[in-house]
Amino acid sequence: MASTYTGPWINWSRGRILGATITLDQQDGGLLTAFLALFVSTAGAATWKITCYGLHQMRAGPGPSDGLHHQQQAILCNSATPVGASWQLTQLTWYWKDRVAKPYTRTLPLIALAVINLTLFAVASVFSSEVTQGAGHETLVRSGDCGFLLYGEDAKVEMIVPDTLAATSYSRACYGAAREPLLCNQYAQRRLGWTTNPNATCPFAPELCMYGDAPTGYEMDTGLLNSQEDLGINAPDSDRVQYRKVTTCSPIHTRGYYEEYNETDVSRQQYGDKFR
Repeated sequence: MASTYTGPWINWSRGRILGATITLDQQDGGLLTAFLALFVSTAGAATWKITCYGLHQMRAGPGPSDGLHHQQQAILCNSATPVGASWQLTQLTWYWKDRVAKPYTRTLPLIALAVINLTLFAVASVFSSEVTQGAGHETLVRSGDCGFLLYGEDAKVEMIVPDTLAATSYSRACYGAAREPLLCNQYAQRRLGWTTNPNATCPFAPELCMYGDAPTGYEMDTGLLNSQEDLGINAPDSDRVQYRKVTTCSPIHTRGYYEEYNETDVSRQQYGDKFR
């Protein structure tokens, strides 16, 4: 039984770096979202305090300074947020505009630094939600069982019937003009593309083909399908394969290949060692 894998994995369709993914259940995903919001706000506040401390120490010196410089140092030492610091520095510039030389040139760089810090972490807070994607985007499906499925006749009937019904429902919902998004997004591609050739050559020997070498066959060709992009098998480029399916239908003779079994009144055609 296949199930959605929870934990870290790599989505190779986006590469090793951008494809690094962790899948969590709904509860853990909510906790991660809350943690990221708290982490970004805490990191923004801590970054601003470290920046203020560095600026304060760089500007400090033993020489004489005017009142604007000392008040700027006081704001850098005591401001808790870039919003408060930028507002206080703006008020300070307006107060000292006619009292000291070049108040705007001396204060605007500090205001710009506070605004940049605020903008960067505001953008980071908004885009932190992009780290978490809801179920229905891309998840990794794994199964502990791998190989061929062997079952008896009774089990085969029990498997074929629901599979046929599921395939019928999917074709009706996803192959027409009107689609159901929830049902049609369960595979890597909504449908696999293929081309047709209504005038294909009969793929059998000329004596077996009903019309000889005449182009009376009907050919269906999928082209090269990528195991990652088309079939959804998650793997790096070196482990991917390409698959192509070509099917040709053509009328053939039955003379010499036809047998009747009276015990069941069933007619069978045999072309080779096995019944088909």
